[in-house]
Amino acid sequence: MAAQRTDRSLIDYIALGLTHALIMLALLHVLVRPDLDHEDPLADEPETVPPPPPSPRDKRRARLAGKRGGNA
Repeated sequence: MAAQRTDRSLIDYIALGLTHALIMLALLHVLVRPDLDHEDPLADEPETVPPPPPSPRDKRRARLAGKRGGNA
């Protein structure tokens, strides 16, 4: 009985060691990524994003407002 228990114990240790080794490899892979050294701009600095172009609906409304004299 003791021999069978030792064999199963050995398989359990191999499975446990293999899963821990794979977890360590994955963790090492994540930690050495170069984008972890990159910092995003601070929230205090405003972003310089150009305003979106006017939609056809906005263009049409501006054109019609000009014909009516500005009273919409």
